[in-house]
Amino acid sequence: MVARFAPAVLALLHLAVSAGAEMVAQRSATSGGAAERAGGAAVPGRQGRLTTAPLPGLIRGIAVPAGVGLLFQTLFNIVDSFWAGFISTAALTALGAAFPVFFMIIVLSVGIGAAAQALIANRLGADDEEGARLLLGQALFSTLVAGFFVALYGLAAAEPLLRFLGTSGESLEAGRAYLVPILLFGVVFLLNQGLNGWLTAQGDSKSYRNALAFGCALNVGLDPLFMFGVPALGIPGFGVAGIAAATILIQFLQLGYLLHRAKLSPLGLRLAGRDIVPDPAILRDFLRQAVPVTISIGSTGFGLFCITWFMGRHGEVAIAAYGIGLRIEQLAMLPMIGLHTAALSIIGQNHGAGLSARVRLAARLVVTYGIGVMSLGVVLVWPLRETLMRIFSDDPAVIELGAAYLAVAVLNFNAYALLLLGGAVLQGMRQPNIAMAVALFRHVFGPLVVLYLLDPVMGFGLPGIYWGIVGIAWIGAVVTVVFLQRRLRDLRG
Repeated sequence: MVARFAPAVLALLHLAVSAGAEMVAQRSATSGGAAERAGGAAVPGRQGRLTTAPLPGLIRGIAVPAGVGLLFQTLFNIVDSFWAGFISTAALTALGAAFPVFFMIIVLSVGIGAAAQALIANRLGADDEEGARLLLGQALFSTLVAGFFVALYGLAAAEPLLRFLGTSGESLEAGRAYLVPILLFGVVFLLNQGLNGWLTAQGDSKSYRNALAFGCALNVGLDPLFMFGVPALGIPGFGVAGIAAATILIQFLQLGYLLHRAKLSPLGLRLAGRDIVPDPAILRDFLRQAVPVTISIGSTGFGLFCITWFMGRHGEVAIAAYGIGLRIEQLAMLPMIGLHTAALSIIGQNHGAGLSARVRLAARLVVTYGIGVMSLGVVLVWPLRETLMRIFSDDPAVIELGAAYLAVAVLNFNAYALLLLGGAVLQGMRQPNIAMAVALFRHVFGPLVVLYLLDPVMGFGLPGIYWGIVGIAWIGAVVTVVFLQRRLRDLRG
């Protein structure tokens, strides 16, 4: 198994070193800008590019670094699964079952980060830099509040939810050892996403990519160190809890780097304590965007939770296979995350500037790029599905079930592109409620009604679950496209 991963690990380290070199170059390039600001000279903001530069180049310039960054994040998770496999299948099952519970952090971080990015971009497009800073302050306040509740959630709900998902014995203990520390320090994850929203709204998606690359490279070494310790020196390992410890340490290091980058950004990070105190009017504006986005992402977590529960009815092997299959889907979806990031910033700034024709063109471009890339993903994943499953597991039952899931899941790839990118365009236009309604249909109504009918009631089993997911996704995609076309037509100019 180690031999199979060696080339991938070497490539990962090479990419991370390349990103590290760019971090040094960024620091060198921006130190002059920082000195210039200190001397009182005006520094032109980067955000002007997003309303004037050619759109294809802008989209690539934001989407590619963002997509590469999420590649490192996904590889980070894959490294966790790889090392967990050295402990036991129960440890792999624990990580698979933990994902829907951990998803609460993803929900809040993406909700707060995406809302901040879209609203700040709109303010920058309208040349309201002070309003952008005030929005950042309210986003950070929301982050601190959310972090407090995530910690409570970790203490109170982690174990009951893992039990509900069908884990027990060794799998339950491993899941709890991983989840509780992660959730207690969830505020650090949230702060990183908030700072990323501030940077990306200005057109900088490279800083977050570099932070993720650095963290991924560290994780390759820190995971085994914290899991197994150094027996020759009498240093004990922490097992699955070591994976959590490595993750938390890396998040703190990334926070320090992103704070540094935010201070050197064109808008800086000039926030006083009073800026983080709740401002009712600005906070209300922020929450009108953040709450629908958070509910949309949260419903995704609820849907994953329900799907994992249905998988659990067919044994822990089905949970492990679905968990690995989900990670492979995430790899295929990485370009969509990059395009989503580009759409939020570009659509947001151009919408704020009142450039309707440019908003329409940007929307057409990101959706077209998304369909093209995900079609390529179908061509690559479908014939390689068994090979991809073997990378992560030697268990024949896990490989068989995972390959069967991926054979059907590839039919969702283009639906996911329409859902994700259509939702990003609507968010950039400050209309997140449509995406929220579609998400609630897909992730609440779908699992609770459609999958329930197909599996327990009608007895179609795992194939019924797989095909039910496909049908629900395509219904949501069609509805998203219809509403998106209407909203784009309604724009003036």
